[in-house]
Amino acid sequence: MNNKRWSFIAIILIALGIAGMAYQQFDFSNNEELPYHQQKWSFDSLTSLNVNSDYNVDVKFINSSDNSNYVEVSGNMKQETIDQLKNTVAAGDSFTLNLTEKQSWSFFSFNFHSTKQQITVALSKPEQLDQLKFKLTSNDGSFTDLVGKTIEVSTSSGNIVVDNAKTNQLTLNATSGNITAKKIAGDTEINLTSGNTKVDELTGALIVESTSGEISIDHVNGPVKTSITSGNTKINNLTGPGEFKSTSGNITLSNQRSDSLDISNQSGNVKLSIDDSFKGIYDLKSTSGNIKAPDSPMKNSDLIKIRVTSGNISIE
Repeated sequence: MNNKRWSFIAIILIALGIAGMAYQQFDFSNNEELPYHQQKWSFDSLTSLNVNSDYNVDVKFINSSDNSNYVEVSGNMKQETIDQLKNTVAAGDSFTLNLTEKQSWSFFSFNFHSTKQQITVALSKPEQLDQLKFKLTSNDGSFTDLVGKTIEVSTSSGNIVVDNAKTNQLTLNATSGNITAKKIAGDTEINLTSGNTKVDELTGALIVESTSGEISIDHVNGPVKTSITSGNTKINNLTGPGEFKSTSGNITLSNQRSDSLDISNQSGNVKLSIDDSFKGIYDLKSTSGNIKAPDSPMKNSDLIKIRVTSGNISIE
């Protein structure tokens, strides 16, 4: 009887929701254009920048043409965000930019519209920035030409794209969404719960940890370490040592130049291309699966170690 009552209530709520959307003529965008706002903050020097945003952001770093340092934001945003920005004052060499809004909900209002804010950071001396941090709520972020000794970008649910970054340490975090990093100079750590990870052209150490999705890495010069629970791992043009772990999914390396590989896979195949420069030892074991590989060159102690519980191993 209780189940029937709850089912009836659920049907009523769904019907009311559909009625609300029909009343709005199924318009999922803002009924009115959000007001446009542009604002700039100037600094003698800038060593720390923190950005918190409830909006999608497009961030670009540029070289200052007049030796000035400034942060500029522009875009269509809610009035409460504009008022908040107008009350934001630049003081010292540390700056926090809040592009946040109060969460509101109306029973018959369904607004899936999300605006994008343009953020420009101009620096007279890029090396002055010690710390750069972006925290997005459930939004997308694109970041171009980032500089900073440490850079961190996080989002709960959304896509992150970093195109060109120079740093000592880059950290990218997302719970749900895709992460893309390309043209990166610096050690990089990527943490993703659900979604795809793509890395292209990176110099430095790389760590990728993912629960589900696909890991795709191309042209990395430096040590690489990946761990994934469910999904395929594809590595192309790796120069340096590698450690790759997977619970379920295939691991594929092609055109690699590595004298040290440690690969473990519980369920899935492992495939490597032949590296003519490798002169060490193949240590290959599969509990349930076939192994196809050339004989070990045995000219030095370099090691390629592969362990598979259920799946095939091939080096060809």
